[in-house]
Amino acid sequence: MIKAIVFDYMDVISPSPIRKWLKKNYPNDDERLSLLNEYGNKWDMGGVALSDFYQLLSKLTEIPAESIWDVFYENLFPDQEVIEIIKKLKDNYKIILFSNNHGEHLRRMLKHQKIETLFDEIIISSEHKMLKPQKEFFDLMLSIGKIKASEAIFIDDRQKNVDAANSYGIKSFQFIDAKTLEKDLLVDES
Repeated sequence: MIKAIVFDYMDVISPSPIRKWLKKNYPNDDERLSLLNEYGNKWDMGGVALSDFYQLLSKLTEIPAESIWDVFYENLFPDQEVIEIIKKLKDNYKIILFSNNHGEHLRRMLKHQKIETLFDEIIISSEHKMLKPQKEFFDLMLSIGKIKASEAIFIDDRQKNVDAANSYGIKSFQFIDAKTLEKDLLVDES
């Protein structure tokens, strides 16, 4: 019996403004996209202070570090269709946010977007020095959520995380869009 629905944040609940901006402004083979992945691992693992996080984003975008929040995050809103799905699910399931991200930054985003109360648990990689798709990080999520693998459904935009979760016994779906998510969840409930 499913007891919890587990959501990734970036590119599931909210779009990734830096990646989108880089792809729009630079060719796909630009080294900045590779650097974003390299930097992302550093801040996702908790190896970078918030001020350094903004410095790294500044280096990638050439936008002053003190303007990063205003340019990319101040007016970034979550996908309202996904938020509505979460609100409906919350009546019957534990809702867990499970994200590879910079903890201080993501918690600021959740508060700014006024959605932090949607989640029964918020588990962020940098705060635990672990990353998806590591099994230990999924095990930690199950432990914090007080659920078994068979009692969770996991939604992530990255196929490698979905494949890993499925291999650990957690029913998982790759996020495409809100309508597909709704269909995936309805199929599972039948």
